[in-house]
Amino acid sequence: MNRRNSIKTMITAGIGFSLPLPLFSKTYNKPNKIMSKRKQNTPFYHFEVGDFDATVISDGQSLFPAYPLYAVNVKEEEVAKSLTSYFLPEKDYLLQCNCLLLERENEKILIDTGAGKSLGDGFGMLNDNLKKLGVTGEEITAVLLTHCHLDHIGGLTMNEEQVFPNAVVHICEKEWNFWSTSSVDLSSMPIEQGFRDNFKNAVGVNLVPFKNNIKTFRYGEEVLSGIQAIDASGHSPGHTCFWIKSGADSLLHTGDIFHHPAFDLKHPEWATAFDQDAKQAYKKRIKVVDMAVAERITVLSYHTPFPAFGNIQKLANGYQWIPSTWLI
Repeated sequence: MNRRNSIKTMITAGIGFSLPLPLFSKTYNKPNKIMSKRKQNTPFYHFEVGDFDATVISDGQSLFPAYPLYAVNVKEEEVAKSLTSYFLPEKDYLLQCNCLLLERENEKILIDTGAGKSLGDGFGMLNDNLKKLGVTGEEITAVLLTHCHLDHIGGLTMNEEQVFPNAVVHICEKEWNFWSTSSVDLSSMPIEQGFRDNFKNAVGVNLVPFKNNIKTFRYGEEVLSGIQAIDASGHSPGHTCFWIKSGADSLLHTGDIFHHPAFDLKHPEWATAFDQDAKQAYKKRIKVVDMAVAERITVLSYHTPFPAFGNIQKLANGYQWIPSTWLI
């Protein structure tokens, strides 16, 4: 039996995803020496997708423990081995959040809004970086959310005020129905109760008060002209990838279908502590990534190292990330 078939057997049998509780300390991020150095690099990167002017915009970065947060169903030494094979520290993971701005005629479309202040120091830079581009929050016409985790919706408000007051916020119907109730159940996520509460509070602060601005969609629909919603459920109940098509060009925004080439791309069976349904997340990861490979689609991955876009190559076991050429 090959490794892929072994994984499928593990999933079918319902083993391999028994997650210990809890996994997250209250001091969940720590000072990052990288962030203390002179900031000399651009926080945004421009490219084109057909008629869309596209810009990747960093919301920031900070160090998190690689194990067990990003591989809860394997041993710590396996995580360390994978990280060192990528010439990375074996203990800490530099989490990055990368938002995507799409501009077309009078449209300014933002996909995800960063963590805001929900993850502590190092994040919440989206709004300032938009201003550096000459774009105000009032100019954003639409916000598309891959899902409602706090590191994707935290930038929607500042001091309880909407940052993008003129934007329609588009969310998968399944995702909105799950998070907008008073009885959100996150018990399957192996993190501290306090951090689960932070997830819920982020929705209560950033979305629920402004529900009149929200428009829901279903998988397969064209959310906006040229942008299709792809089923990526599992990481969250309504987790969505967005397939952007314009002319001969296309780009697949994969949200959190995978988090880093050394984690759940190289090892697609690895589950994160933030997966609502780890088995479903695995199945959708394989399906979406295989589609990207087969169609040779360029991918924008939210947590992949900036500027976070490239292509995916299928290997005998797992996948390999091929970063796109950086154009000056």
